[in-house]
This record gives sequence, C-alpha cells and structure tokens, in this order.
Amino acid sequence: MTVMTASLKSDGEAPWLYSKWVEPPAQDRSERTFFRFLDAAEALLAKRHWHEVSVQDIVKNAHASVGSFYNRFTDKTALLHCLDDRIGEECELTVIGLIDELEHCPALVADAPGLVVSLLMRLCTKRAGVIRALDMARKMDASDSFSGMGPRFDGALLMLASFLKGQNSALNSHADDAIVRAFRETFWLARENLLYEKGQFDDRALHQTLMNHFYVSLKG
Repeated sequence: MTVMTASLKSDGEAPWLYSKWVEPPAQDRSERTFFRFLDAAEALLAKRHWHEVSVQDIVKNAHASVGSFYNRFTDKTALLHCLDDRIGEECELTVIGLIDELEHCPALVADAPGLVVSLLMRLCTKRAGVIRALDMARKMDASDSFSGMGPRFDGALLMLASFLKGQNSALNSHADDAIVRAFRETFWLARENLLYEKGQFDDRALHQTLMNHFYVSLKG
C-alpha cells in the first residue's frame, strides 16, 4: 500500500486546483513547468527548512528562469499554498484508492485501521519537508489560509470513516466524527514522532504505539 500521487491536470473538465493562487496554464508546456517548480521546491524541502529555500534555489532546481517563476507565482508563499493544495488532494485520492481496494478485497477491512496508520506514517516520512513547511506557515499565518492538511484531510478521513463504520465491526458502534478524531490525533502523534522526535521508536514499535493511540482516542 503506497501513498498515491495525484494526477492533477487542467483539462477544461474540472476546476484548476490552484486557481486561488495561480492562473490556470494556457498550454501543456506551461503546466509541466508549473509542476516542475512544485517538485523542485519539494525536493529542496526534503533537505532544508522553508526559510532556507530561496526562489533562486527553486528556479535552479527546476531548470527554469526567474521570470518563468514569477509568471506563475506572485512569490514563494504562493508556491507553498500550491503545495498545500496538492498534498490535500493527494490525501483525498489516497483514501479513495484505499476504499476502492477494500471494496474489492473485503478480507482487508478488518485490518483497515492498521493500513491507515501505515499510510499516515508513510505520508509523514515521504512528505516530511512539505509538512514541516506547512506547520511553520500555519504558525506564522494570521489568516489561517494554509488548509490542505486541514479541511481537505478531515474530509478524506470522514469519507473513510463513513465507509469503515458499515464494514468494520470494531468501528460500527462509533460515530463518524469520533473515528475521524481518532485518525486525526493518530496522525498528529505520527507527525510528532517522525518529523520532530526522530529515533524514539523503530517503525514496528511506532506502528503499534499509533494503533494503541487510535483505539484509546476512539473511546475518548
């Protein structure tokens, strides 16, 4: 089970995901360049903190020009907003993929909470740089405009909770919002351990700790 990569295309059939921050690309080539900037920034964030990454660094890593960057983004913060939106949609697509897999293989439903915990751990590991940058941005943003891992994440968890409640006997007596809260708190704990307290647990021990936390939170 892996965290899915979103297929984000502006094909005229769906709203441009990033329209609040950037104009939709007029050409496929322009769209590819846009995503190169996102990928370049994310690659840099895997090694550095957000405040250490400059526009020049992103441009160099994307093999593009400064003018090309500012044709798409008003500033570095606008790019971070786009990364926020992208990770939010990826969470939604991952949940949709998991539900589809569980529907086709009902034998996995009993293990669904453990699968979700594994996905949360993988999310924190593979997207650590972006999540750290978004954590810092939220602390510094008075308008609270960074929301991809907020409402979109909760919406994905609510979709999953609604499905699991009717399929998993250990969860069907709990309200949807209680299941969402338990998964959200488990994600917070995974994030703390994998991003900010590295080395406290090995993967197996952390997975068990998170599972225990999920079921305790579910009863709370």
